[in-house]
Amino acid sequence: MAQLIQDLTILLLVSLPITVLFHRFNLPTVVGFLVAGMLIGPSGLGLIGDVESVEHLAEIGVILLLFIIGLEFSLSKMLKQLGRILGTGGLQLGLTAVVCFFLFQASSFPANQSIALGLLIALSSTAILLNMLTERVELDTLHGRIAVGVLLFQDVCVVPLMLVVPLLGQMETISGWSFLWAFVKAIGAVGGVFFLSRLLVPRALRRIVQVGKREHLTLFVILIILGTGWVSHQIGLTLAMGAFVAGLILSETEYNHQIILDILPLKEYFVSVFFTSVGMLMQVQVFLEQPGLLLLLAAAAIIVKAVMAFIAAMLAGTAPRIAFIVGLRLAQVGEFSLILAALALETGVFDQTLYQQFLIVSILSMLAAPFLIQISSSLSLRLFKGGLAADTGTQSKATQVNDHVIVVGYDTVGQNLSKVLQEVRIPFTVVDLDGQQIKRALAEQCHGFYGDATQRSTLHRAGIRQAKMLVVSIQELKALEQVVRLARQLNPSLYILVKTRLASEVESLTQAGADLVIPAEFETSIEIFSRVLREYGMPHNVIEQQVELMRLEGYRMLRGLSLNMDSLANFSTYLTASLSRSFQVLDHSWANGKTLRQIELKTKTGATLIAVVRNQEAQPNPVADFTIEVRDVLILFGSHAQLDYAHRLLQDGPSTKSEFKTKTN
Repeated sequence: MAQLIQDLTILLLVSLPITVLFHRFNLPTVVGFLVAGMLIGPSGLGLIGDVESVEHLAEIGVILLLFIIGLEFSLSKMLKQLGRILGTGGLQLGLTAVVCFFLFQASSFPANQSIALGLLIALSSTAILLNMLTERVELDTLHGRIAVGVLLFQDVCVVPLMLVVPLLGQMETISGWSFLWAFVKAIGAVGGVFFLSRLLVPRALRRIVQVGKREHLTLFVILIILGTGWVSHQIGLTLAMGAFVAGLILSETEYNHQIILDILPLKEYFVSVFFTSVGMLMQVQVFLEQPGLLLLLAAAAIIVKAVMAFIAAMLAGTAPRIAFIVGLRLAQVGEFSLILAALALETGVFDQTLYQQFLIVSILSMLAAPFLIQISSSLSLRLFKGGLAADTGTQSKATQVNDHVIVVGYDTVGQNLSKVLQEVRIPFTVVDLDGQQIKRALAEQCHGFYGDATQRSTLHRAGIRQAKMLVVSIQELKALEQVVRLARQLNPSLYILVKTRLASEVESLTQAGADLVIPAEFETSIEIFSRVLREYGMPHNVIEQQVELMRLEGYRMLRGLSLNMDSLANFSTYLTASLSRSFQVLDHSWANGKTLRQIELKTKTGATLIAVVRNQEAQPNPVADFTIEVRDVLILFGSHAQLDYAHRLLQDGPSTKSEFKTKTN
């Protein structure tokens, strides 16, 4: 026991600073855990030299990790997205596994190893890809949604793969039908354990919550983990499968949120234990004996995965540029592959040499993943661009409008803008790379077409030379820059408005040629501080001018940059300038039914009433006995402060006789 505690302490002591370093350089922490394991393991510095102890740590990590995965897994959500995950995901997994199988068969590998290697290489890293998509704010991009759908399909397939891999170890002694029957029995056993537990566990949980304490709930959760693991082992399955089933059972109960709150803080520790222990199991000398071959195999695995994912996305109807991005981002071997490889070693499908080679190739692909993800967007634009050369295209006959708006991206912003443009009868064209979004646009009677706005031909078809305005609402920064740059080249007088999520993107998009860049995070900040200032009685006109100044300065103030002196002088001018404002009289307005003599507007506020608009007719310089009526529009003249006080007087009446006089003096 003392040795186990010592090993766990060393594991955390070394892995923590390494993962912090990886995070600082925007690299996935999973790779950091693997590197830490390589350093402290028997083949590295030897801080943990007992291989058997390392294997126990890895087994504990797998069990705990799969329990957490099962706990976060939702059958109901999976069924709702079944159509989405079966498309590109099914094609990617199937094509990759089949191609790898034939490649390994051609290299004289046994059939069971070829099948196992094909299936394991087909899986990609959920931990690495999701982490980087989140950090790059690309989960809601088209390629992000497709990649997440593929990852979800792969996660679902891990369960049957955990049943298939042990059966592959018996493939030489049983026939094909026997293999299929054994797989069906294994599926039935897992289903039986799951549904039997689903009948008993919720009732037991409700009873414990009613009569026990929070600690009792935690103890019962541990009992379920151990119990399902033991039952799984007894019926010939793995302990890890039992842990996954336990998590799956608890995820469907009404207490899953509390259980997740209790267990989730330990998730990162479980992840670190597993991946660090995997790194420790890697034998560095195996790599040093044949580095060229292993690097070549890693490169081959990356290329095969990228090409197969690209083809799968294309077959599912994805545009070539987006399919290319998806292919590069799914090109690494996944963490579940490492779990299944350990299972293959345990059940005799892999020998120690093959296991080590697969481990090294997987880790090398994971090390390459962050760099492939980072260059995927810019590289796709170079390979699939319409070109920035001289214009040789012509406008499509389908678009013969002038002074129209081109809306690139039919997301929420694009949809709302299109509704407004339809109402006010301003012509517009919608362009989107997502076929589902274009179908929705056409169903809503919008003129639009499927196309990649980073392509010259697409912008010509949308009538870029005749357009008055371009509104771009897509999530991918490189694509945003390309659209803006190309549109500015094709129509120098075009007004380009871009919506982005991050303030850090404002400068690059402005330099690319955008007239106005609206970052969502700053617009939220502006709305919040505007409401706060209103609650403290700050004049509306002052708030509006401050907001406008921030936008004109490209949000420099919110980005931590100082405003230039000319802008500050302009702002001071805004506050002191005289101007006009209109006020409409409503039923509950204080001025309703009163004469101008009774209101005493000039005396109390300093503002001047220069006209009243009634029934769409203007009555300039009304006399003192003029009576104000509902729906009258009063045209006022004065400074910002005077107009604000006049607005408050006409709407709410004077709170004190001297309030407005004092403030205007």
